[in-house]
Amino acid sequence: MDIKEIYKKLEDQCPSNYRINEIIPIAYPYRKVVINAMVNKSPEESIRQVYAIFIRAIKSGINTESELTHFLGLDKDDFILRELYFLRERGYLDFISNKWMITKSGEEFSKDNSILKILSEEEFEFYIDAYSDEVLQNDFSFFNDFNVQNKIQPKIKFKNKSPELLKGKSEQLGDIYKKDKAGKAFLVDYDENEIKFDKEVFNDYFLIEYIPTREKENELEPRIEIRNRNKEYSLNKRLTKILSQEYPNIIYDFTDSERAIVANIELEIKNNDIVFEKIPTLENKSQIETLSIWETKAKFIEAIQNSKEKLLIESPWIKRAALNYIPELEAALKRKVNIMVLYGIEGNDEHDLKAIREMERLVQNYRNFKLIHLPTHFESTGNKNMVGSHKKLVIKDNEYYIHGSFNFLSFNKNEGQKVANEETLLISLEVPKRWKQVFNQYKIDKI
Repeated sequence: MDIKEIYKKLEDQCPSNYRINEIIPIAYPYRKVVINAMVNKSPEESIRQVYAIFIRAIKSGINTESELTHFLGLDKDDFILRELYFLRERGYLDFISNKWMITKSGEEFSKDNSILKILSEEEFEFYIDAYSDEVLQNDFSFFNDFNVQNKIQPKIKFKNKSPELLKGKSEQLGDIYKKDKAGKAFLVDYDENEIKFDKEVFNDYFLIEYIPTREKENELEPRIEIRNRNKEYSLNKRLTKILSQEYPNIIYDFTDSERAIVANIELEIKNNDIVFEKIPTLENKSQIETLSIWETKAKFIEAIQNSKEKLLIESPWIKRAALNYIPELEAALKRKVNIMVLYGIEGNDEHDLKAIREMERLVQNYRNFKLIHLPTHFESTGNKNMVGSHKKLVIKDNEYYIHGSFNFLSFNKNEGQKVANEETLLISLEVPKRWKQVFNQYKIDKI
């Protein structure tokens, strides 16, 4: 996979007044599912022709079993009798006084034998988008490179072969089956308790971030596209629509570009209508430092241990990992450090109960500790456009802040264990303005 090659291929396809800012390989989650389905479909053309001959012969007066056998040049044959009764069960024939008669439906069949449908059972394979919960036809190619670390985490997390996976999806499944069979067969029923196969799989794509050209940077907003892993890197409109709603948070999660992170910090400030001086470039090595995953964890612990006046922690989730920091947080509170924890995302609040209780204990025991559940906070302040936070941020006094993809209160790995790569920036300039930005954005008066 050569990012330069992709860049050259897509450079000429840039939207007007935009340029490519970053190309990020991502892995997107699906559930591959196989079920037993009861379907209604047309039989093979050859057997339909045989049925048409039967009906035309009966219509002409050849209407007993012996006459039909002789007409077809066959000896007495169970096949003929079986198929005649099959047509009777479908309502095309009737049997009266040892003679076969054509029904009204049989007359219609003689004009158009494609109307015949047969109920049968067959395996039906499809995919479920584990992020958006859509049912998808099995008609796209998979490109899976296990080296791609940027995995979008599924929102659909039902257990393997759980009936909940198919709950409320009968209409979607019917549409997908009909499309899969080009309208020649229809899904009648299925048992959601009898899932034959269910496996979580990932498919690889390219996330392309575009930013406005310098001439248009004050008029246009950055945007993203999702491109398929094929020779043309074709646009995936469905995923682009879904993931564009997550921008720029998705960039915070996956970028390894320092410049891109700083650009997004500037964009946040701009979007909150706060006038600050331009953030200096990364040329100032003493004020902006890149931290590895383990350096970030160590710096986070150092921030709690050595904070003197105030500390802010913003993290989407409070998981069991947060229990590791409770003693250090309590020690800081006893030193009279003012601490604020911002957390939570509506619809994705999967927190550890014990860790939350410990946080609530600190609220009860220390007046200088504030725990703010952002979805609730936004609702109470009338900010209906915000449903929580996906940001990861720590601000220590007026000394520095850490910003990036590291989940401060949910990362629970130790050095030496297998992890997905993460990276953050430690920025030690204009920290008071960063405090002010958070307070203004979240309508918080003080820590």
